[in-house]
Amino acid sequence: MKLTRSISRALLAVACHSPTALAQSWTHFAGGPSRTSSNASALAPGAGVLSSPLWTVSHDPQGRAITFVGQSTPVVSPTHVLAISSIQLASKQFSLYAIDRRTGVISWAAPIASPAFDSWSSPALDLEHNAAIVSSGTTLASFDLSSGALKWSRALAAPVVNASPVVTSDLLMRDRVLITEYDGFADGARLVCVNIDPFDAAFNPHQPGEIVWTFPLGQSSGDTVAYHQGRAYVGTMGDPGYAPGSILCFDVLAGPTPLWSFDNVIDEGFFAAPVVHQPIGRAAYVLAASYAFSGGRESANLVKLDAHTGEMVWSAACNRTGATPIVLPGGRVALSGGLRGYGTLPTLQLFADHTTWAEPLWDSAFNTWTDTNANGQIDLGEFVVMGGWTHQPALAAGHNILFVGATPTSGSSYSPCTDLYALDITKLPTTPGNAQPGFIATQRSGVGSAPALDSGTLYSIGVSGLQAFGPPPPRTDVNADGLTDIEDLYSWEQGRGERDVNRDSFINALDRTELLRALRADEREDMSGHRP
Repeated sequence: MKLTRSISRALLAVACHSPTALAQSWTHFAGGPSRTSSNASALAPGAGVLSSPLWTVSHDPQGRAITFVGQSTPVVSPTHVLAISSIQLASKQFSLYAIDRRTGVISWAAPIASPAFDSWSSPALDLEHNAAIVSSGTTLASFDLSSGALKWSRALAAPVVNASPVVTSDLLMRDRVLITEYDGFADGARLVCVNIDPFDAAFNPHQPGEIVWTFPLGQSSGDTVAYHQGRAYVGTMGDPGYAPGSILCFDVLAGPTPLWSFDNVIDEGFFAAPVVHQPIGRAAYVLAASYAFSGGRESANLVKLDAHTGEMVWSAACNRTGATPIVLPGGRVALSGGLRGYGTLPTLQLFADHTTWAEPLWDSAFNTWTDTNANGQIDLGEFVVMGGWTHQPALAAGHNILFVGATPTSGSSYSPCTDLYALDITKLPTTPGNAQPGFIATQRSGVGSAPALDSGTLYSIGVSGLQAFGPPPPRTDVNADGLTDIEDLYSWEQGRGERDVNRDSFINALDRTELLRALRADEREDMSGHRP
C-alpha cells in the first residue's frame, strides 16, 4: 500500500511539474536552474519597455527607506517579485521582501540573516511547495510565498558568499535545493544538497530542510550551482594564480561522487555559475568563465564543455568575471566582466561559437571607444561603460534584446548599476567608435542591476530602489503570464494567483463569473473574428 501511495504521489508530482500546472517565471538567479539568463517567450520585454517605470519600491509600509542588495537578482512568482533588502535601525536589518507585481505594494517582509562579506546572493523560488528559498549568512531558509512565514531553516557550516540556491522540480518526490558554502583561503567549502520534498519512508526518507549529502569543494566563492535534467554543475576557485579551479558534475539523486571533473587549462578559478544549454535535437553543453586577479581584458578564459563527459570543446581568452555566460541566437555568447583598474575595464564581450572553436566578435570598451585625448589608451569617459564582473545581463530572446547594466565607475562594484542598456543583438559595432545604428536600442539611467524578465515586464534594482517596467497586467490575468486564457481559470480554481478579479477586496463567485465572461468573449472573438 505504501508503494501504491508513493506512485500516486509521484504521478501527482509529474502533473504539478507540467508546463500548464505551474506558470514558470524568472525563478532563480540567471532566470532558472540551468542559468540561461533568457526568457524565450514572445511576451519577453522589448526595448520600449524602459520608457517609464510601472512602479518603484524604495520605502517600507512604515515609510522607512529600504536598500536593495545592489547586484542581487529579483525573482518572480506568478503574483509577486521577491528581492533582498535592508533597513537601517539601530543596526542594518535584512529581509526578504515580497512585492505585488501588479501594484508594487509590499505584501510581506521576512527577516533573514545578514549577508556575509557584502554577499549579493539572490533568492530562488520553489513553486511546487509555494516557497522562496534564501541563502544568507550561515543559513539556508525556506519561506511561505503567501505569508512570509518560515517553513524551515538549515544551519550551514560556513557562510554563503555571492552564491545563490538552485531548486530542482523534476525529481518527483525527491526534489532538492543545492548551495555552496564559502571558503576563500583554506579548503573548507562544501557543496550542500538539501531535501525540499515531504518525508516518505519508502521514496524520500528525509524531512524538508534536511541535508541529504555534501561534497568538499576546497576553495569556493560565488560558485552558484547550475542544474539540468538530474545533474548539478558547479565550479571551484582552486588556488588563484597557482592552481586551476574546476567544474564538477554530479547526479543529484546518486549523491556526492562526481560524474566528471574538469580542471581549467589556465591557473585561474571559477567564481560564478556555469550555464547549461541544450539546443533542440542536440547534446547539452556547459559554458563557464573564470576570474583572473591580474592581466588585461583577456587574462581569464571562457570554456565550453561537453555536459555529459566534461571534455573541453574549446577555451577562449576573456575578461575576468563573476558572471554567467549567455547563449545568444545564431551561435553567439555574451559575457559581462571586468572592473575599473587593475589592468582591466568593465565590458560586455561577444563571441561566436563555431562548435569546436570560439571567435571574439566584440568588446564594448574597445568597440565604443573614441580616443579623445589621443594617448592610445582606453580611458574612462572614452567608451560606453556596460557590464562588469558582478553584473548579470538578461536576454529577451523573443525580441532579440539583451538588457545589460553598467556597474559603477566609482565606489563599490557591489553597488547598484547606474544605467541599463537595451542592445539589439541583431546588430554589431564593427570598429571603435563606429557602432551600427540601433545597436543601443535605448538606455535608462538610475537602474540596471541583474534584470529579471517575465511576461512582458522587466524588474531591476537601481539607486532609487526596485523598479518594474512594462504594461500593467489585465485584471483577468490571474496567473500573471501576460495572457487571459484557460490557465487563468485553472489557477483561480486551484487557489493560486491574483484571484480578486473584480478588485472588490473579496474573492468569491463574482470573480469567477467575470473571468469566465472574459474567456467566453475571447472564444467568440476567435470564432467570429471580432468581439461581440
